Amino acid sequence: MTEAQPIQPYSPVKPLVTPEQAAEEWRAFEELKRRILKKDDYQPIGGKFFPKRSAFRKIAVYFGISDRIIEQERVDRDDGSFMWRIVVEARAPNGRVSTGVGICDSRERNFAHVEHDVYATAHTRAKNRAISDMVAGGVVSAEELDAETPTPEQAPVQTPPNANDGYTQPRKQVQSEQAAAYIVDREAVLNAVERAGLDPTPLNVYWDGGVLVVEPSKYLGDVWMAYMDALRPLGAEWVRMGKQSRWEIKPGEAQP
Repeated sequence: MTEAQPIQPYSPVKPLVTPEQAAEEWRAFEELKRRILKKDDYQPIGGKFFPKRSAFRKIAVYFGISDRIIEQERVDRDDGSFMWRIVVEARAPNGRVSTGVGICDSRERNFAHVEHDVYATAHTRAKNRAISDMVAGGVVSAEELDAETPTPEQAPVQTPPNANDGYTQPRKQVQSEQAAAYIVDREAVLNAVERAGLDPTPLNVYWDGGVLVVEPSKYLGDVWMAYMDALRPLGAEWVRMGKQSRWEIKPGEAQP
């Protein structure tokens, strides 16, 4: 009878590279973000700036991240509504894998093309999370962050990374109580758009002459009404100004 071997204690987890290599690779990662991410790729929350989905898409391209759907499930209800649950796997060239889960419900908003849009939104959410877990470097994405409402002291106006890259008209700076209102209201707008399953990237949100402006940066086409439905509860009113048409929210009307 063979004598049982004594159980060996687990070995400590060791780094894959030396401290010098780690420092150099992290520097390269930070330099890549500095070069490819612009002001529109960040969202201010609680006085700090967090990368949005557009930032993770760019990073995924330059890191060679591929993705695929590994699970998908549709749940139908008696009232005709339904939801999709999708799991996406992201894979890096070195073989590392991460997964993200995305869920979208047909009752979230009035989708223009409900059968397509609910599925596509769930897929987008799952993909965002998988990419974020893979290469975010420990940074929380703006879409995943549930930030507390900042006080005026906690929410000074800041300048995000690369604030001047690609911009000929820097955003107006506001101060004190107006600055706090700007950030709180802007956060409410972006959160409302996200909750509706819409992409906030086409929206420029800024404080102008005592009014919070939500200005489309491109023609929204068929999804304009979906944005309107998402912004209406915040007191937004559509102001027709030709190519400069925009939504306006007066102080005190936007609710976080």
